[in-house]
Amino acid sequence: MVQEKKKTELLFKNLPFLLSDMERKKWIIDSFPFNYKEKRYIVILTIYKENERKPSVYAKAKVEFIKANNINNSIKGYIDFYNVHFSSSQEFCNFFDVERGNANRNLFEDFSIIFSHFIPEEKIINKSEIERVLIGRRAEGNNPNAIYCYDVRRNGRKDGSPNKRSIENDNKAQSLRPTLYERFCSDSNLSFFFSDKKEENKTDREILEIVSQR
Repeated sequence: MVQEKKKTELLFKNLPFLLSDMERKKWIIDSFPFNYKEKRYIVILTIYKENERKPSVYAKAKVEFIKANNINNSIKGYIDFYNVHFSSSQEFCNFFDVERGNANRNLFEDFSIIFSHFIPEEKIINKSEIERVLIGRRAEGNNPNAIYCYDVRRNGRKDGSPNKRSIENDNKAQSLRPTLYERFCSDSNLSFFFSDKKEENKTDREILEIVSQR
């Protein structure tokens, strides 16, 4: 990662509020728009899981910058309260179309200053369709292509006791299938099952019929 610089004053003043609001609303992932050098990006911010290895003791969340005009093109890093950190200056310059000769410490500081103005104070639940899909693809962190919901059922433990729905599965279902989620969200023992095969996707009505027949 790009070398971190110790600072005493919080640059990302909104970040503590955003993280607290996400925790209160039971979200581990969020998105918001970002503009840099007259180009539009979508930022995906993901809170580290408990016991997940962090690149720095100061790291607060993972961030992914996605080009708005090409959602398959992105760069990943992490954020603390002072800077955004990337794997290398070369990767940063290639992605954001910055000349290598300008890749000095001030460049990353300037980038972080610009970025600080785009961090919201709270999570906005109502997202665009593309943002909801991006969040849904990344929420569980296993198969990003598994976005087609085909069932809702109790996923019990080996000892027969009910297994509580994970926050990752909760966020994914709320993003990808909001109306279906509203029907079942009150029962925390129910999990939403997704496939990477589009032909396995079922409508809300079909899933409701499957659940009612059990």
